[in-house]
Parts: sequence; structure tokens; C-alpha cells
Amino acid sequence: MIYGERIKQAREICGLTQTQLAQTVGVKQSAIAQYESDQIAPLQETLEAIAKETDFLPSFFEQQPIEDFPLGSLCFRARNSLSKRQRNQAYQCAKTMFEIVLKAAPTLRLPKPQLPIIQEKPTTAARVVRSAFGLSPDTPINKLVRILEKNGIIVITLPLFIPKLDAFSTWAKQKTEHPIVVLTPGNSADRIRFSLSHELGHLVIHQPARGQLAKIEREANEFAAEFLLPEDAMRNELLLPVTLSQLAKLKLRWGVSMNALIYRARQLNIISERQKTYLYEQMSIRGWRKREPSNLDIQAEIPVVYRKIVELVCEDLAEYANAIHLTPHRAQEFILFT
Repeated sequence: MIYGERIKQAREICGLTQTQLAQTVGVKQSAIAQYESDQIAPLQETLEAIAKETDFLPSFFEQQPIEDFPLGSLCFRARNSLSKRQRNQAYQCAKTMFEIVLKAAPTLRLPKPQLPIIQEKPTTAARVVRSAFGLSPDTPINKLVRILEKNGIIVITLPLFIPKLDAFSTWAKQKTEHPIVVLTPGNSADRIRFSLSHELGHLVIHQPARGQLAKIEREANEFAAEFLLPEDAMRNELLLPVTLSQLAKLKLRWGVSMNALIYRARQLNIISERQKTYLYEQMSIRGWRKREPSNLDIQAEIPVVYRKIVELVCEDLAEYANAIHLTPHRAQEFILFT
């Protein structure tokens, strides 16, 4: 049996419209629409053409699609900045990568999620999560990715760069619930750390999400700011007068950008709006708003759990490709950034 949802999944991973796929395989757009909605099944030669164009094995389209993999924070974080095609591409890539986790689940004991769902204000929720993770309430968080993975959050990096998307998150419900944070490559380590914390906020305080999109995003940012830069610690360490040299030292200590530290100082009324503007102007003069000094770069953190799953379940690339019904070339893309 051929599943239309699989044809749609492969097409959207490739970033193709129904019209574009139809043109390359020699059918009408309406035929692709009918395949994807399970109104009709493609001829074998058409199916093979679709498989070749999308770099999936024909057997991929015979696999029953997984369910309960929601869009999650893609529903609100990227709605105003991403095109529908980009959103679908990111979603389908993440969904495909999650399938290898499901294949490993019967033989691999993943850490049980230790993530509280909290209906409190974001700053309170951030403090509760720090405590739940066994972290000090007022010291820097080192190895953030490892901490999330240790507490049952699956972190994966997509094999594609989407300029307007840093990350998104979701709760996948497959017999048990799996909190997932999905990253895109190409961002600085300090930006990734803030994105991870932002998405952690969504997982914790927006289940379900309520209110306007701007409010939801603001709450996630407030959570991330308190989680990474606790108020009590910042009041002790962001000492007046706040200077760029002071911010540079704090960046290395706390693993966040200088820009984020300035924003946090203003958020806590440690500095005035005028002082914030002055500091941003000084950074702009030096070109640091676009690229902070390379000698202050934070060491990148690499997700390891997904990679270990791939290595445990599949001995080599060909086996991995067969397990998820991709060609070796396409399968290699899904491993490259993990």
C-alpha cells in the first residue's frame, strides 16, 4: 500500500511544490494532490520517478506514517517570518529524523523526561526548572545541551539551513511523550544556547499555549533570560558602570551574547534606556552587533543522544539508509549535523 502522506513528506523535505514535483515526474499537479490525499495511487513507474526525484527509496512510501508529531512552537514562533514551504520543510525533516528514535525505542532505554509542566509566570517557571534539573539557582549553566539530554529532551540538528528559523520544539506522543528541541545549523553557540532555553520555555509553560503570539514569544524570552541569567546573580555581577569590557568577561562566564547581557541589564532596570542605547551604539561602531569578537566565541555544544541512537541501531550508513528508507546520499544528510 502506498501512503499519500509519505509522498507529501518526501516532497516537502525537498522543498518542492506539488506543481514542481509533477513537472519533474511527468504528471499533472492535480495527480500529485490526489496521490497525497490517498484518492488514487500512483503507477509504479510514477512512484519510482517520485522516489528518484526526492532521493527516497520506493519502500519509504509503503511505510505507515507516524502520528502525534505536532508542529509545536512552529505554530507560533515562525508564523510571521517563515514561508509555509520553509515551515513544512523543517517540520518534515524533524519528523523523519524522529522516526529513527522510534525504531530504536524497543531496544534502547532513553532517559525518562524530567520536565515539569508549569502554569506560572515565566521567571518562576525558570527557577523551578533549574531546581528540577539539579542546577544551582544563581550560577552559569555549562553544557546546556547535555543537561537537556540528560533530562530526557531529545535535541536534534536539521540537515538544512533556514535563515529565519533558529529552533523549534514539540512534544511527540508515541506511547510515551518525548519533548524535542530542533535546531538549525549555522548559528553561533551563544545564540544556540538562548534558542534552546527559549524552546525549553515553550515546552514548560505553553502546554497548551494561550494568548496572542507576541505574548507567547515574550514569555518564552522571559523564561530563557531568567533560566540563563538569574536575576539575583545579575544584580550581583552587572555592576555600574556597565562597560563593554565588563560585558565581555560576563559573556565568557555565562555563555550568552553581550547583546543579551545588555538587554537583561535593561530588563532588570540595572541600566537606563539611555545607557542601553549608548552601549548598543558602542557595539555598532565596533561592528559587534553583527559579529561579536571572535576571541569571545563560546565553544559549540553538540547533541550526542541522537547520534548514539543512530550508531547503536545501525552499524553503517547503508544500514541506516535502509532503516529509514532513504538513499545513502539522503541518509548522510540526516547524519551530517547530528
